[in-house]
Amino acid sequence: MTTVDGISRGRHRSPVGDLQLLAAPRPEHRVSPTGAALRAAPAGRTVTWLPLVLALSWMLGTFAVFWLTRLARDVTNPYQLSAFVLMATALFAGGYVAQMARRPPSLAAATHSIGRVRLVRQLVLASAVYYVVVSLTRLTQFGATGPSSVWANIQAPATGYVNKFDVYQQGFGSTSPWMTVLFPLGVLSVALVPLLVVHWRSLPGWLRLAGVAATTTHIAFYLFIGTMKGLGDVVIMLAAGMLIAWASVRHRPRTYSRRRRALLLVVAAFVLLATYMIHNHATRAAEFGTTGDVVRVNPSVERVVGRPMAEGIAAMIGYPTHGYLGLSYNLQVPFEWSRGLGSAPSAAIFAEQTLDVDLTDHPSFPDRTENEMGWPARMYWATIYPWLASDLTFPGAALFMGLVGWLFAGSWRAAVSSRRVVPSLIFAQLCILVFYVPANNQLGMAPESIVGMATLLALHVLRSIFGEHRPPAAGPTFAARAAGR
Repeated sequence: MTTVDGISRGRHRSPVGDLQLLAAPRPEHRVSPTGAALRAAPAGRTVTWLPLVLALSWMLGTFAVFWLTRLARDVTNPYQLSAFVLMATALFAGGYVAQMARRPPSLAAATHSIGRVRLVRQLVLASAVYYVVVSLTRLTQFGATGPSSVWANIQAPATGYVNKFDVYQQGFGSTSPWMTVLFPLGVLSVALVPLLVVHWRSLPGWLRLAGVAATTTHIAFYLFIGTMKGLGDVVIMLAAGMLIAWASVRHRPRTYSRRRRALLLVVAAFVLLATYMIHNHATRAAEFGTTGDVVRVNPSVERVVGRPMAEGIAAMIGYPTHGYLGLSYNLQVPFEWSRGLGSAPSAAIFAEQTLDVDLTDHPSFPDRTENEMGWPARMYWATIYPWLASDLTFPGAALFMGLVGWLFAGSWRAAVSSRRVVPSLIFAQLCILVFYVPANNQLGMAPESIVGMATLLALHVLRSIFGEHRPPAAGPTFAARAAGR
């Protein structure tokens, strides 16, 4: 058996061809002389339940912190708000538990077929190119003239933030013809960071460098416009990839140091995100004054660090909590069906621009709440629930969270057991959705995320329907290979 680029190649093909040849980039990836992978072993309780524990800690933790803020005094329906949030969270947990009750994850040998390694490398390269093209296009549209102008805006986030809205008012941005051509490739926008992390050790050095450079360019655009969405999404996908990589490796003494380094990297990423959030809002406060009624500055903190920095700290705490006040207002507004155009703002904008749909005839729940209760739908958050309720009703939104929990557990199990591409990417996207539950329907806020998630779910369905009945003699197509991995 010979080795090329860290991939073990047998001298004889198995009945299903290259798909049975296994990768061996490090000792624990070696296969037996017959080429069979080591038998899978049941995962421990930590691996099985860790995502659920983290998700519930975040969802319930932010809700609990909300009741400790001054905004809680403005809630006029505390029992209705609490009952709904707890019911939706319980259904999410129930969906997760029901999925795991069917079959808990197993830790298979960390092996990959030649086809899967090749597919991962192709996707990482294509995603890196996509990130660079999209980011440079957007930087140009938003007025970047070179590295010096990008750096200047990064140092003054408030300036970039104001410039972003000026560009939008001029009709530029995400709706340009060039970007419209790229959006059908939106699945590439969700693939780079998770695959780069999960399959880091099986990627050649030049491809690692290309992936890091593309991710840096992507982050640079969002820092240029003073917006934290891109940076936050990257940090969440990084954490999701690290979680998969950590859980899918058997517990061995030499892996402990790697896990510690991975944990430190994730913690450092979240610390940097929090630090930038404070700096961002502090500069906005210095530039524009107070950040609004939803941010209540602590006088003691203000005396120590000054007004702008105190507002930055208050904004960081208020970001994941003030949406529950918006939810309380939305719960008091009667339901009117938005005809499928209320859950995802980007889809609604696309329908308006391409199909001439009048969105005033299909208002979302947050928009109607702004008209009736005065809570700004586009300025402040109201959690994910009223966006979903625009099309599903609030009971339907709570039931939908049960489906999210079911899919969250299923994608985690498949990602840990086999590191297949599609489940790993679905899990990373659902991590973004769960993280933004106290804010909005984040996966519906950008066209590329809608296209990316829809593509992944379609591939998942194809795998579920046809994956087990593929003719063994037929060569797999790209779509079939992606769905099966």
